[in-house]
Amino acid sequence: MMYFLKQIGFLGIMLLSVFGYSQSKTKSYIIEGNEYYQKGKFDNAEYAYKKATMEDPTSVKANYNLGNALFQQKRYKESIAHYKRSAEISKTKNDKHLAYHNLGNAFMQEKDYQNAVDNYKQALKNDPKDDATRYNYALAKKMLEKEREKQKDQNNKDSKDHNQQNKDDQQNQQQNKNKQNQQNQNNQKQNQSQSQNQQSDQQKQQNQGGNPKAGGENGNNKGQGNDSSPEIKQGNNGEGKEQDNAKNNLGDGLLKALQNQEAKTQRKIIQQKAEKQRTTTSKDW
Repeated sequence: MMYFLKQIGFLGIMLLSVFGYSQSKTKSYIIEGNEYYQKGKFDNAEYAYKKATMEDPTSVKANYNLGNALFQQKRYKESIAHYKRSAEISKTKNDKHLAYHNLGNAFMQEKDYQNAVDNYKQALKNDPKDDATRYNYALAKKMLEKEREKQKDQNNKDSKDHNQQNKDDQQNQQQNKNKQNQQNQNNQKQNQSQSQNQQSDQQKQQNQGGNPKAGGENGNNKGQGNDSSPEIKQGNNGEGKEQDNAKNNLGDGLLKALQNQEAKTQRKIIQQKAEKQRTTTSKDW
């Protein structure tokens, strides 16, 4: 990324200015820092400028040059603090222009394009004709627009992802609900089937066992009922106890009939004997 950092020219101006002042400690430290800076020894320059700011915290040149030394070491956040300090205490438009310009540069390095645009604007207010500041300002605006467009696309993507996630969640919930309903229906059908099987088994038991007190159908099967009376261990020949009673009654009737027939026969024999005896007696006469 190409943009212009205001530093060397301002350092040259400061060097000329420093030689015009009395040799105070602050000026001596600034001169020392400038020498290190021009040699590319930015850490040594930083140390010298810091000593100058400790001697005179209101020194515009010491704060500005310290910001440049930190910027060259890519310590942009630290440089921002000193550029701001320089802009605040500057008395001339040129000094303010330089401080705001490099503030914009530091924010560009931090990819804080909104602050970069704002500080380039301030620099242009103090020097509207500076080509380097106009170039950097246009570049910062372009980067800011790209960032906003990228953020907009990201927001749209996040919104779509969120909507899709909600849709997927709703589908999963509906699928789970359908599965649960299907499971409930299967359980209900299974319960109904078990109930029907139980009723069928009970009906079969009733059809096969009949009245447990009546014995087996053919007289050879055990009763199927729950009555555990010792009188019914195994069915007798016939259809049950009532038929057995009927058979016994029939037997009694036959026996009585035979007895009656035998009694009649005996009476007949006695009668015949009596008639024969009367006949014999009549002949004797």
